[in-house]
Amino acid sequence: MVDRCNLSILLKGRLVVDECKVNLVLKIIESVEMFPRLIGVRLLVVMMVAFVAMFVLACGEGDSEISTTIVVAQPTTKAEVSDEPESTKVPVITELTADEPESTKVPVTTELTTDEPVSTVAAVATEKPVATVLPVATMASVVAIEPVNLFDESRFTDVEGIVDPTNFDWPRSIETSEGVITIDAPPVRIHSLSLGHTEIIAALVDFDRLTAVYSFFADPEQSNVAELSSDHKMIGFDPEEVVALEPEVIVASRFTNADTVALMKDVGIPVARTNLENSALGNVPNILLIGYMIGAEVEAIALADEIEARMQFISDVLAYSDKPRVLSVSKWTSAFAAGSGSTEGGIIEQSGGINAAADSGIEGHQQVSIESIAAMNPDVIIVPQPRDGADVFIEELRSSTVLAEVPAVKNGEIYYVSPRLHTTLSHWNVRGIEELAMLLFPSKFSGVTFEDFVQWGE
Repeated sequence: MVDRCNLSILLKGRLVVDECKVNLVLKIIESVEMFPRLIGVRLLVVMMVAFVAMFVLACGEGDSEISTTIVVAQPTTKAEVSDEPESTKVPVITELTADEPESTKVPVTTELTTDEPVSTVAAVATEKPVATVLPVATMASVVAIEPVNLFDESRFTDVEGIVDPTNFDWPRSIETSEGVITIDAPPVRIHSLSLGHTEIIAALVDFDRLTAVYSFFADPEQSNVAELSSDHKMIGFDPEEVVALEPEVIVASRFTNADTVALMKDVGIPVARTNLENSALGNVPNILLIGYMIGAEVEAIALADEIEARMQFISDVLAYSDKPRVLSVSKWTSAFAAGSGSTEGGIIEQSGGINAAADSGIEGHQQVSIESIAAMNPDVIIVPQPRDGADVFIEELRSSTVLAEVPAVKNGEIYYVSPRLHTTLSHWNVRGIEELAMLLFPSKFSGVTFEDFVQWGE
């Protein structure tokens, strides 16, 4: 028999419910007690538990609150009330261990705080967790990115010879005295027939891109690429040797033999004949053209900027200076003076002097006599030829009675100058200008040191 009095007290005292629900449960229990002998005690207990569970669920749907009671179904354990706040209690279903008799197993509602571990409730992982591998998209969305200009493209706008100065992709077209040529890609195999062009190319790209050199390229007195050329492939002057190298483009100067150029064009090799100037600043467009042609725009702009900066320095220092009369003369079998339009003459003028030969009406290189030199009456004489021959010729000038009253001879103003700096048509003639300016105006350049240009990769 179920103690209805105790159950009533339990329901009313432990659970906050209304009176009608308590009476309902008591009536159900009374009706069940009529059949204990027929259905058995065990089944009766099960039915009572089911009714109680239904009752609890019904109570949970109402507005009533459940008190914080812990009921333990084991006979040796007392029910305890948790002191933890209601907000931290989690309701769980607890069952007695399998060692207890079946008749004593009663599922009850238990509330535990989240702060304290419960021995009867444990989460058991059935498998070792495996790291989740996120799926990787096999194709990424393409975002259009504006191309970034690595150099100032406007520097090439007015460069003569560039067919389309807005095109910095490949192929590119160049127009020279030999007509329009098209270059499909940055040339890896370049051949230069000119020392001046070779010196420029050596400043813009790897020297290994040049297919071969000529013997005089390795002469340290006349060449600014002598060291690079000394262990490079060297060929003779037979055009067939050039064709055999299979260059992608050939660079020639205005002095290159026309028949040689025609032969190379006939076999389908693009030939670009570009003119190098006597003026250092006049060579800037040619450097930009070569840089554009071989895909070295950044290097060409850097070299052009350096030339302009060096020449601006010379111009600033020599402003308002008196200009001495300077004669550039060399002697091989005969003496030749450098007049207007010559490389040496251009260097004289850009270093702050007056070209005495040009002032006397000489154009280019013309043969002169000792008497002609005396008539020019130079203040300074420079001799730009290999040292051995230069020393002999300088001594001849100094010892000449005809020249005894010429200011250059009288004042000891006769100088050897490096032919590699004074006869080249490349940017290295800027070094010739700097060197001569220091000779003509030593006080103005006191304490100034001019550095050589660097080759590509240095």
